Amino acid sequence: MTIITFLLYQPEVQSLLTFFVSIIILILSAYSILVPTFIWAWVSANYACLLLYFIGVFTLMRWLARGGQYLDIEKANLEGQTFLITGAGGGIGKETAIELAKRGARVILFARVGNLSEAVSDVKKAARSPANVVGYVLDLSDLRSIKSCVEQFMETDDANRPIAALINNAGVMACPYLKTKDGFELQMGTNHFGHFYFTKLLLPRLHSSRIVNVSSTAHALWQVPCDASHYAQMCNPITYNRMSAYALSKSANILFTRELQRRYAESHKIRSYALHPGGVNTHLDRHMGAGNLIRTLVKPIRYLLFKTALEGAQTNLYCALSNNAKPGAYHSDCQPISVINKYLEDDKIAGEWWDYSEKIITDKLNNIGDQETI
Repeated sequence: MTIITFLLYQPEVQSLLTFFVSIIILILSAYSILVPTFIWAWVSANYACLLLYFIGVFTLMRWLARGGQYLDIEKANLEGQTFLITGAGGGIGKETAIELAKRGARVILFARVGNLSEAVSDVKKAARSPANVVGYVLDLSDLRSIKSCVEQFMETDDANRPIAALINNAGVMACPYLKTKDGFELQMGTNHFGHFYFTKLLLPRLHSSRIVNVSSTAHALWQVPCDASHYAQMCNPITYNRMSAYALSKSANILFTRELQRRYAESHKIRSYALHPGGVNTHLDRHMGAGNLIRTLVKPIRYLLFKTALEGAQTNLYCALSNNAKPGAYHSDCQPISVINKYLEDDKIAGEWWDYSEKIITDKLNNIGDQETI
């Protein structure tokens, strides 16, 4: 799939094109190309007609911006099923948790300490059974935090209780050049290495489970193999580019999904899925450089063009629940689609990136005095 073709399928692009077409229709009408002159004269003099026209246009834009919806969630009964969600402190992670809890699921939220308690409270308010909502502090940019979190979860959670799905939803985007506590480039460290280590530690509990990894169409912004040499470029402040680093981390999510499926489909009966949630109106893009004033001014535009957090959670829910989701594949708007970066379909690259991820995390653990291998 080419970038142009892919973009034309994106809800936010379709919404924007709808606006442009509506303006073109007005211009052509004003020059009597689409309608007779007397009709345009009457319409242009009648402000109510123009108001109704734009109300219709904006309604259509908002409807298109919603994208694919997982309607089957409305009739789902998830009593007795357990779901683990990272990045559940806000945005699509919290909305995913709320939708699952409303249907009776047991939901385990993982988030940073500053966001966790409020998120747990919000999810409990919506839950069918508030006692089924539990939270653990997790910082995916810190290997020690990840290990401590998983150890706490393993100690306090019933080991005989099956896990229906792990949803690796947390992420950062377009950050300035920063390193994690362990020395990883921040975006790769949080978006991939953190989730890689977290998932590996949880594997003993992930038999017959789904693993959902939230990637992004931004993987297409830097169409190179996801490997040690390209990652090294993002670790150098001279060659660092915040969007390239983000793209590489999202490519890593897709390769991780592909290799998870290959390595553990038989032994653990795992089904893994990668997805693009869509352009979502959250604070993920807070590092993009727009100030509070600009964000306030463009808020109505963002509302028209981008998904709400709930709408952005739909493909999370689809991959976590639907039998139509395709294991090992990439999804968007509640359906499997092709990736744009051809290197993400290469099993050899996926295997090599997995091995590199294991090695570099093990090396970091050794550096902090933890002799554990993963």
